[in-house]
Amino acid sequence: MLKFLGLQSSFDIPEPPSASSPDEPAPIVSHKLDFPALGFPEYKHKYALVIDNLFTPADCAKLLNAAESAKEWEVAQINAPVVTHAAAPKTPSPPPPPPRIPLDFLDAPSQRLYAAAVIGALQVYKLTNALQQYWEGGASVTSLLKWQCVDWAWILILPWLRIPWLEVLRSRKIILFSICAFFNGLLFLFIPPSDPSSTTYHNTHLDGHAYLLGQHTVRLSPISTAQINPAHLSFCLAPPHNEVLIPILMNNSIPTSIRYSVSALGSKSPKFNHTLNAKEIAKLEKQWQEQYGHVLAASSSRTHSGGELEDADPYDDEYENDEWDFGKAAASGGKGPAKRMQDVLDAQASAERARHLTQSQHQFYTRPLESTQSIRHISVTRPGVVRLEGMRASNGNVRVAGSDVVVVSCPTVRFEDVEGPEAPKKQECAGAMKEMRIVAEGVAPLRLKWHKEINGKRESRTAEGLEGNPDATNLPLSQNVTVPITVSLSALGRHRYVIDSVEDGVGNSFSPSLAPQEGSTFRTVEVIRKSSVAFRNCDSTHSIDLLKGETIDLAVSLEQGAEGQTKADVIQSIEIQYVPPPNWSGAAPWIQKIKAKNGPTAKEMQIPARQPGTYTILSAQGVECSSDVLNPETCKVVQPPEPSADVELRPLTDQCSGDVGVRASLVLHGTPPFTVFYTEKRGRNRAAEKKRTVQSARDEIILQPESSGQYTYEFTHIVDDKYRSKIPLTGPGRSITQVVHPRASAEFVRSHQGMGRQALSSCSGNEVKVDVDLRGTPPWALEFQVGDTMQTIKDIVKPRSSVTFKIPEGIDAEGGLFQIDLVSVVDANGCKEALNVHGISVNVQRVLPTVKFYSSDGIHRTTTLQGENAILPLRLTGEGPWKVQYRRAGDPSSVRTENVNSQNSELRVSEKGTYELTEVQDKRCAGSVVPQEGTWDVDWVPKPTVQFSPSAGLLAKNDSIMRPAVCEGIDDFAEVRLTGRAPYQISYFLSGRDGQEERLTFNSVQATARLQLRTAKAGHFAYRLTSVGDASYPPQIEPAAANILRGQYLEQNILSRPTAYFKSPDRLLYCLGDAFEAKSHHGNEGLIILNGLPPFMLRLSIKNFATNEVAQETVNVSGHEWKVALPSYRFTSMGATLVTIDTVTDSSSCSEATVDPSKRSIWADVAETAAIVPFDSKIDYCIGDPVSFQLEGTPPWTVK
Repeated sequence: MLKFLGLQSSFDIPEPPSASSPDEPAPIVSHKLDFPALGFPEYKHKYALVIDNLFTPADCAKLLNAAESAKEWEVAQINAPVVTHAAAPKTPSPPPPPPRIPLDFLDAPSQRLYAAAVIGALQVYKLTNALQQYWEGGASVTSLLKWQCVDWAWILILPWLRIPWLEVLRSRKIILFSICAFFNGLLFLFIPPSDPSSTTYHNTHLDGHAYLLGQHTVRLSPISTAQINPAHLSFCLAPPHNEVLIPILMNNSIPTSIRYSVSALGSKSPKFNHTLNAKEIAKLEKQWQEQYGHVLAASSSRTHSGGELEDADPYDDEYENDEWDFGKAAASGGKGPAKRMQDVLDAQASAERARHLTQSQHQFYTRPLESTQSIRHISVTRPGVVRLEGMRASNGNVRVAGSDVVVVSCPTVRFEDVEGPEAPKKQECAGAMKEMRIVAEGVAPLRLKWHKEINGKRESRTAEGLEGNPDATNLPLSQNVTVPITVSLSALGRHRYVIDSVEDGVGNSFSPSLAPQEGSTFRTVEVIRKSSVAFRNCDSTHSIDLLKGETIDLAVSLEQGAEGQTKADVIQSIEIQYVPPPNWSGAAPWIQKIKAKNGPTAKEMQIPARQPGTYTILSAQGVECSSDVLNPETCKVVQPPEPSADVELRPLTDQCSGDVGVRASLVLHGTPPFTVFYTEKRGRNRAAEKKRTVQSARDEIILQPESSGQYTYEFTHIVDDKYRSKIPLTGPGRSITQVVHPRASAEFVRSHQGMGRQALSSCSGNEVKVDVDLRGTPPWALEFQVGDTMQTIKDIVKPRSSVTFKIPEGIDAEGGLFQIDLVSVVDANGCKEALNVHGISVNVQRVLPTVKFYSSDGIHRTTTLQGENAILPLRLTGEGPWKVQYRRAGDPSSVRTENVNSQNSELRVSEKGTYELTEVQDKRCAGSVVPQEGTWDVDWVPKPTVQFSPSAGLLAKNDSIMRPAVCEGIDDFAEVRLTGRAPYQISYFLSGRDGQEERLTFNSVQATARLQLRTAKAGHFAYRLTSVGDASYPPQIEPAAANILRGQYLEQNILSRPTAYFKSPDRLLYCLGDAFEAKSHHGNEGLIILNGLPPFMLRLSIKNFATNEVAQETVNVSGHEWKVALPSYRFTSMGATLVTIDTVTDSSSCSEATVDPSKRSIWADVAETAAIVPFDSKIDYCIGDPVSFQLEGTPPWTVK
């Protein structure tokens, strides 16, 4: 311990600490000197340190050796005499330059304080940067160079400022810079990596020699990669959170910051950049765990959010490629078992949460990961294009990969309520046509799936390519598409229509059937009907009369069925059995099937009956099923006898006038009521026929002529209730002749036949006129009672005269009733006859009837299908019944009069146009049409049309469309335009190469459809559109040989693809030096078959395996066969040569078709030319000498 003694106190410095072990250096410690405590208050603002163990003994020895090697040092002496050496006189040194910052502006201590503060701040910031490098991973040469420049800058600037006591000499500059460089190297080059997968330098001490000798350890980290959305999943924003978490697959890295951008959808949309730090990344992983953490149970050992990477090979070349491969990851030997989604759904709670993930997401998250892999997520809350811009990890920068991720709003789909009569109810009749609408929203084109269930039978439907605006840009923007669905309720039972799913153009799907809701995701309609047949007005107790020589129609009722059912099946035919009555020889029994011809809306049909007997309905057949036969099922037809009459005529005598007429007594035979016909003839005048209706079998007729004269009466014919034609009467006593003088009488002229008081109406005016018939000898005088007053009118000379009466004043003003009665009549002979006849009741009416069309919404317009009746509702005032006259505007011949009995009646019309009410009359008076309410417009729903679009091809002279030819196998479509009400059903005939026509059908829900053309085989194909049906009109089947119409006939040629191949695989034989030509023009050796449209261009390659040379030859061929003939090519070496057909093209420019590779090449064998070469050069030989030759060529040889 060192002790410093001062004037006021002492200050102790502890002993230097020793090393903990001989192999480790002693720790370096420092102690600041407190000058006031040491008794030096004048150095209060000075700074001094005592540093222990700064140098090791080895360092001190090196420094001492370095100093002693420079020169010999003298030994220090105590109290030695001072030796003075003479020196030359010195010149005074110039004063130092003043500071750059004047002292009067800022004193020297302050300048030193500010300079020290700036330098200290730089060092603190340097240390902070070094710590950041430590946590973000690894050493950085860039940071080292940056801080070297900063330190050199302040070392140069400090002496330039010339601050007192802070002057730095050149040698000191070098020392300062060296010290800074040394510490910068320690800070930025020896930072241990923080990656858990590599070795770290925690609590590691290096001896001083290691630093001085410059020894370093370099660690190589594995490749760090990050790939966004490796499984190419689809993402969409769904309420209420409107947030998606996009996965990033990490390899050999733990991210400390993630940079990504979100570009709004649109060509000029803004771009938003986001940066997540380590805390935000951990927060997102916690959020993912809370929402989908159950998925991790499917793979207990996979590494995920927040997990540490296990020890792995520092470099794994399997992850050199950043593409994510499920199969590769599963087969690479990951530590966790590959559990399936069923494992995740074992627990009920996990299954409830798992339904928030799509199947693709389940497959991705349940796959095992490698030991070096992990997954992080980024959050996106707005639609746009997401791009991973960059990433930093604890071991340095991370290489990012992966394509852009498109995030859009999730597609939705629902049923939309349809207003009006097209909307289906809970219960409908069989055969009804209703309309439903499905509204889908999402990025076009949309793909919609739905199905219908009829009594448990399911039928699926798919609509593809749905676009709300086909002219919109290709940006993935959300659109609304309405798909109309026409519901054909043709089967009894329970109909259920369910939306299965909707998929948008970027792969997102939505299945509303997972959470079914009545009216929104599915709708149910109960279809009921019941049809039946029975005889009408004929049963076992009520027979039908068949008159002699006539034919009657038996009415068969087509009833609707049981209560609650509103529409019956359409009857097609009824099977009838006929049995003649006993002892009837006019006809034999029979059974016939009679077809119904009255249409589906008829309430009855007629069965002709020509013979009496029993008719029985055996069965009835409808369009959908057989109908029930109800009672009465039997009808009995009888033939009644003809009517006859017994007539007795007696004169009718009066005491005053004499014979005044004839009394006829009648006894009638037949079926009442009867009509008896007789004639009345006066003098020589022509006989006038008269008739009288009798309700019983007996009657008495009083015949009294109106004027005097000779009269002849004769009864001639009779008609009863069965026989409506006249039957002649026979027998005596049917005629009588007498001179008649009639009695005076009078009565009101009756407006119709009948009994009781007549009724007369007065609609305007203050008078009423009545007609009176008088009989007897004129002139007459009549006495009337009008209301309460008596009136007499004299000198009436005409047998039928009109009498005018004034209406009583009170009744004339307010309306009401009053009576007119005949009291007596006096003729020219003065005879007065009291009259007892029915009077007249006069109804005075001052409110006239009206008529108008009625509509609840004030719109007088109806649209109906062509051929169906339109109902025009009427509203009438007055006293019924009414006569309503109407017409169709623009057609003078269309005036019609309709008799109606109800104030709320209706008119039924079948033609389109504007209908006008013209007149109305009730029981008593004529009225008027209400202004502005007397017209109604009737229109027809347009029939659907279909034709090929002009873009399908060019219009030829025969009105057919010629579509450009395409090559065989190339998909081609023709656009078809439709009008009407979707969905559509289009039928067309297709005729091919064989000339046979094939009838096909396709459906569409949009006004523009694409017809798939048949291009699989080459040839000429013709398409003829024959019929189209929509939601309103069913398709009409037309004959296959109908005329060609403009825009409904399309023709196209399908071009065959060229092919070339060797007909025979036999090897070709050539001799050395031969040209490559066919040795024979017969046979199949070297023959190439070409298919397509000539001329052809054939490219061949000839490979000589002996020299490994390949020659290319191009040949133009005009026919479909060609024998190899290449005179320019010669075989120059022996061995095998391979001839291959490389390509072939024809004049159609179609790509060639695939041919068996074995037929695309052929072998040619080249042999040496046969020769005989002698072994020696002798010319003369003796008898018996052997002659030796050498045979060249390919064995066997033939030597001649």
